[in-house]
Amino acid sequence: MKTVLVLMATYNGGKYLDEQLQSLFSQKEVKVKLLVRDDESSDNTITVLENWEKGNDISWYSGKHLNVQFGFFELMEKAIDYNVDYFAFCDQDDVWDEDKLKIGVEKLELNQDGKPALYYCGQRLVDENLKLISSHTLNKDRSLRARFILSDIAGCTAIFNRTLLEKVISYKPSYLLMHDTWMLKVCLAVGGNVIVDSNAHMNYRQHGKNTVGLKNGIFSKFVRANKYIYQYNVEKQMIELQKGYEIDIIPEYKKVVNLVLNYKINRKNRKKLLNKNYIDFADKGLNLTYFLKIKLNKL
Repeated sequence: MKTVLVLMATYNGGKYLDEQLQSLFSQKEVKVKLLVRDDESSDNTITVLENWEKGNDISWYSGKHLNVQFGFFELMEKAIDYNVDYFAFCDQDDVWDEDKLKIGVEKLELNQDGKPALYYCGQRLVDENLKLISSHTLNKDRSLRARFILSDIAGCTAIFNRTLLEKVISYKPSYLLMHDTWMLKVCLAVGGNVIVDSNAHMNYRQHGKNTVGLKNGIFSKFVRANKYIYQYNVEKQMIELQKGYEIDIIPEYKKVVNLVLNYKINRKNRKKLLNKNYIDFADKGLNLTYFLKIKLNKL
């Protein structure tokens, strides 16, 4: 039986934490260890963790306030010392299917070849009472090259091997948009295996503190598109990849990095990036968002 170390960052998450932990320690055919970094919670989060320590393999500690991406990066730096087979990211307020880790681990076991390896899957959007709102499956037709530019990974679905963890923590970027997006980019850039499972194996809880989430309404789509255009800085991510992994980046992704870093001054680069035979998100809305990012010089 494989052992998975689950990495969780908490902050005032006591309201839903019990259900998340119940789903973690009910996982089938894998052994679960949990490492938690608490961001100075002022509610009952610590009490919930202490209650679950009894009879379960849980380690937790409190740290100073960090943005979520750097909190998870710190967790990854600590995780390397654990003698486990795989690692997974986890939110504090979701509910996992009992076979979520089993499915991911089985797929990783078949696709490693000694390389860095990352698995992620879709999610079901539910309300605070776990009532289904919609299912967010991943696009089977989207290429990994397109995902390298604008990723669709949700960290709470990610499972990865030690080889990838070692590679990711070998360089701490100054600009870190999100830990999950960064992990996907690093894995692809260095020639690792990325397994995209379009199916949903967990419930992503929508509540007052994460109001946009995965909703499909017009307003939510507008907010996500605006974020993709103005906040999702692909150029900065590519600069960080060059700084940290220049000698390790395989030719296919080295080309993409160079295209992105020079598209503003090189028309051929811009044209190449806009060529649907080269980059196609297999989604009209995302293709339009990507087109606007390039036209507005916001890539």
